[in-house]
Amino acid sequence: MSFVEDSIGILLSSFFYLLYINQVLLILFLATLIFFIILRNIHVRNSTFFPNVISTLIKKITYQNQKKSVESRMGHYGELSKRQRVLPVLIPLLITIVIAYIVLNHYVFLAIVTSGSMSPALEVKDLVLIQNLHVNPQQGDIVMFNTKKARMPVIHRVHSVSGDVIKTKGDAVAFPDDWTLKKETIQGEAILFKGEPIIVKNIGEYLLFDSDKVQITKYGSEMHRVSQILKNVKKLGFTIFIICILLYIFLAASSKH
Repeated sequence: MSFVEDSIGILLSSFFYLLYINQVLLILFLATLIFFIILRNIHVRNSTFFPNVISTLIKKITYQNQKKSVESRMGHYGELSKRQRVLPVLIPLLITIVIAYIVLNHYVFLAIVTSGSMSPALEVKDLVLIQNLHVNPQQGDIVMFNTKKARMPVIHRVHSVSGDVIKTKGDAVAFPDDWTLKKETIQGEAILFKGEPIIVKNIGEYLLFDSDKVQITKYGSEMHRVSQILKNVKKLGFTIFIICILLYIFLAASSKH
């Protein structure tokens, strides 16, 4: 037999033997055989086919990896760009919604001082900022409440707290009030800044109207008409708020384009 026939016989015998004994070894054997064939074509015949194939595969793999890397970076930059466009619109919108929710539900509001019983801390016609988000009256706090003995809400300082019973007193009065309060009857507490209530001086004079009755004050009927307009705006407050929010979103979206 010739060398070629001997070689083919040996390869076939090895193939069937490995196929019967161990398929993993067969795969390794075939891989090794293919590897040596490739080397023979490269070095013996000086063939460029296999190097070109390997080079092409490497280029394709490298290109795919680079493409995925670029797409990943572009996606990341796109997300950052979207965040940068959305956040300047979203943050003011959320702040506005929170403030509107607090104001419309009267969690924070301005109350008018109608008497001089809290002088000099609060004078008549002052506006004082009140909150009822967290009402926990303690001695010295300024609170707002209703009582049957007063025609309008009263703003006085807490004189003493004994269990559920609260006694109040005006700063300008020598003796405590002749009524007692329960915690649930208190409408709110004055918001303090550096230990002092936040007030707007001499504005309440323009707002002291009984809007259900026509009144002519020293400021004339024009002020009454203004108060009527404000009353109607207050009734439509939620609707106006929604319209303003939608308009803000529309303008913000338009400016981005």
